[in-house]
Amino acid sequence: MTPDKLAALLTNLEAAAEVVEAIEDPDLQRRRGWDLASWRYDLVPWGVRFSRAHERGRDPAEIIVVVGAVDARRRPAGVVPR
Repeated sequence: MTPDKLAALLTNLEAAAEVVEAIEDPDLQRRRGWDLASWRYDLVPWGVRFSRAHERGRDPAEIIVVVGAVDARRRPAGVVPR
């Protein structure tokens, strides 16, 4: 999944929790049609950090979901390239 597509899923902390669960459960990924194989997550005090390491053909990326932060589109996540 591209960073932009993942960020679009992360509309709130509950959605981030669903993505975390899907990263841990390949069957859930399959049912939702998500490919999160290259993504990992870190729970941090202020939210969740999703990251993807550099892989062939894919740039590294980080998406941070911050508790209580929203932008003009009501998305709490920003795509931050490494």
